[in-house]
Amino acid sequence: MGNLLRTIFDFVIWIFVPFILFMIIRYLRGIHKRAEDPRYADATKSGFRAGFILFIIMLIYEVGGFLKAGFPDREIYQGIDLPLALLGAIVGFVLFSGGKRVLPAQVSGWITLVMTFISFYALLHYLFIRTYNEPLLSLILGITFGALAHSATSPTTLQEFLHPGSSEHDTHSLL
Repeated sequence: MGNLLRTIFDFVIWIFVPFILFMIIRYLRGIHKRAEDPRYADATKSGFRAGFILFIIMLIYEVGGFLKAGFPDREIYQGIDLPLALLGAIVGFVLFSGGKRVLPAQVSGWITLVMTFISFYALLHYLFIRTYNEPLLSLILGITFGALAHSATSPTTLQEFLHPGSSEHDTHSLL
């Protein structure tokens, strides 16, 4: 029984959490194809590219520092902060609930830029550097839970969140 639980645990830590980040990156990469307005398509495409370039800049900066000081040697699982995960769930739920009413549609490029950078940066830190794995694991799972909980209670998707005027026929869920 212990081996089965360890296998499930390792699957969640090594496969499921990085899979969530890869799916977010994949979604952000193609979000411009689902935009009805060409301005939003251009903004989200540029936002993805700019977020990736910002990630590259931070990657070079951090790895350059680690080449001098040495890379941290930490386990991938450093614990989970349950209050932070629950806070992430609340934030994910609230963002998906009220985000499209609070934010103007013109910021979709900026949202894509920030989400792209955070997703790539979180993936780098989670798998390789491992300095922030406890808060990353807590927030990734918490925000994902909050977004999915919102999807379970409302048909709003990430695309509708970023593009409130988009049609429901072209929308896809986050995961």
